[in-house]
Amino acid sequence: MQVIIGCDGVNSVVASIVGLNSSRHFSTCAIRGVTHYQTLHPFGTAFYLFDKDGVRLGLLPINHNDVYWFLTRKLTSTDSMVSKDQKLIKESTVEAIKGFPNHITEMINNSDVDSLHLTDQMRYRAPWDLLRTKFCKGTVTLAGDALHAMAPFLAQGGSASLEDAVVLARCLSQNMGIALDPTGMKAARAALDQYAKERKMRVFWLSLETFVVGTMHDTSALLVELRSWIILTDQRRSYHLEKLIWRIELD
Repeated sequence: MQVIIGCDGVNSVVASIVGLNSSRHFSTCAIRGVTHYQTLHPFGTAFYLFDKDGVRLGLLPINHNDVYWFLTRKLTSTDSMVSKDQKLIKESTVEAIKGFPNHITEMINNSDVDSLHLTDQMRYRAPWDLLRTKFCKGTVTLAGDALHAMAPFLAQGGSASLEDAVVLARCLSQNMGIALDPTGMKAARAALDQYAKERKMRVFWLSLETFVVGTMHDTSALLVELRSWIILTDQRRSYHLEKLIWRIELD
């Protein structure tokens, strides 16, 4: 019995075997880094997110002296070259945050050059490809980024890959005891079919959520404002509904 589980990343060769189209990429790049403060940093324990002129910067304290930060902006024609030189990465980041608060500029200027990384192609698997493809062919299937490559806008790709492993292991264990199957091929096919059915809608919705958020990075400021208004309106509606339910329960 031979089973192939393609875990070969966003440019998966195995994905083409089961019929998935090539992964695509957003017109957004991401820069990540760490800044060390000799004295206490000014951010406490809170997560911060800044958004200005199409540039989004987030930061999260690691401890009292170290801060992890990330930045997303529009992809440029020079980013492929910039990504190979950490000094150029810092220079391009400083240029991108012009107009940001002084303490943010200071954080970028003082960042550890060795920690800087620029991802110039944020690839993703189109949600509709996942919906219309079985992603399982005979005893060949996919897991991880090879199946559901997601840009890191919601930070769910790694967790989804762990879910793949758990579900796949469970499906294999439940089917490998099929009687009258000396080669194990029937059991393997049944296990992979079950795995594909269980994962299809889960990875579709995760990929769709990430795709929608990623697409917002490529839209105009007007559409971003509309998105924010919709989200806030929905949150207010949920809040008032919760208050109403709470009052009914008390009565």
